[in-house]
Amino acid sequence: MHPDARRFLYHLVVVLGIGLFSPYAAHSADPKTGTWSGGGAIGFLANTPDGAAFAFNANADYFLNRNVSVGPLFQLAATGDLSQLGFSGQGKFWIDLPGTEHTAKLTLQAGLGFVHSDLVGSDTSWLIPLGIGVDYMLTTKISFTTTFLLNFTDLDTGGGADAHVMPGLTFGLRF
Repeated sequence: MHPDARRFLYHLVVVLGIGLFSPYAAHSADPKTGTWSGGGAIGFLANTPDGAAFAFNANADYFLNRNVSVGPLFQLAATGDLSQLGFSGQGKFWIDLPGTEHTAKLTLQAGLGFVHSDLVGSDTSWLIPLGIGVDYMLTTKISFTTTFLLNFTDLDTGGGADAHVMPGLTFGLRF
């Protein structure tokens, strides 16, 4: 297993462990101040140094109040020749969508971190993910999420196709 993938899996287990075994209740629906929520999503990441890639994202959110959360975002992208790992600290703003009785929320997020990519050569660069998404409550403990992220970076892997803006779309669950 590639060292970056192993490191990512380690961090994923830690984040999910915090969400699942935390002494604080994790809530999908209308989170309260001081609670944790975590999730994962799959989709694609376009314009990587090797074109479009399969993407997996995992996140944890600590709610400062019912409309603001902070926490880590892990992004993993892969093609046949590329492995890419991103980590950032994210801030999210949660907005109730009118007429949905608190079951659907618009999420706006921004963060700062780093991304490492291997293709012809490898490079590590800064990462600024900006995104918008929708969070729809399925049950009191599970929500369906969809997120569109624009990942701004300065990757140069020596393949002639440097990545500066990588748009991604993912679909997943939050618990």
